[in-house]
Amino acid sequence: MSVLELTPEQYHSDAIERGRPSLSSSIAHVICTQSPAHARAKHPRLSPQPVTAESDAFDLGTVCHALLLGGLDAVQVLDFDSYRTKDARAARDQARANGMTPILAAKWLDAQTMIDRVREQLNGITVDPPLFENGEPEVTLTWEEAGVLCRARLDWLHTDVAAVDDLKTSSSPPDMWERKRIYEHGYDLRAAFYLRGVKALTGASAAFRWLVVEKEPPHVVTVVTAGADVLALGDAKVEYALRVWRDCLASGVWPAYRPAVRVAELPAWEEQRWLEKMAREAA
Repeated sequence: MSVLELTPEQYHSDAIERGRPSLSSSIAHVICTQSPAHARAKHPRLSPQPVTAESDAFDLGTVCHALLLGGLDAVQVLDFDSYRTKDARAARDQARANGMTPILAAKWLDAQTMIDRVREQLNGITVDPPLFENGEPEVTLTWEEAGVLCRARLDWLHTDVAAVDDLKTSSSPPDMWERKRIYEHGYDLRAAFYLRGVKALTGASAAFRWLVVEKEPPHVVTVVTAGADVLALGDAKVEYALRVWRDCLASGVWPAYRPAVRVAELPAWEEQRWLEKMAREAA
């Protein structure tokens, strides 16, 4: 168990321990929502050409993290209006190949404005401990659990280990984010996974808070805490992922979806949509 100082590139390439791949929350989420075969294909140590998620929206979120938490040396601003031209796309792809996060000049200004609004609003939010204060950004934890080497990279770990703060950008209103996005993106699993790492390393039971920032102006921020039931479900998913990961590593077998013929069932909303259409045409 340790706290490591790693660059984002080292962390995401799983430069933790030679000879043994580690489990991250993102890979655990893939195990839970897709299959072990998908997890293997996306792991940097288990696949010669791992599947990675790259998108302009993802780049914007990464840049916002860098502006608020540090790491601007890994951001490359591209002097293009859009990615419509061949030269712009080539510059973007080259930046990513160099381990940089590319962002268009106009989007760079948008990101700066967004984080300025975040800082203004943070001054008016009273929580204990204060968000993103008295701690360290981008803290990498490694620990062993149930025979599995685990790794996590926390946005912000408070010095007194009272809380873990996580920055998220979103286009969803708060109620939709809480009811759907948390589970859609595996944030419940991630929160439980991170807190298990903190517990293993320090013995402390930390709180977990998300700072959710709207991507569109006026960039309203919402603070969301992980409730006990959310963490309980996240813990159940972590337990499942740990077991599957350990068994797959030991056996060398990474199963995909079950080889069975699936039956598509009619959703009630689709049937209702069709009946309403027929009623309108008959009126």
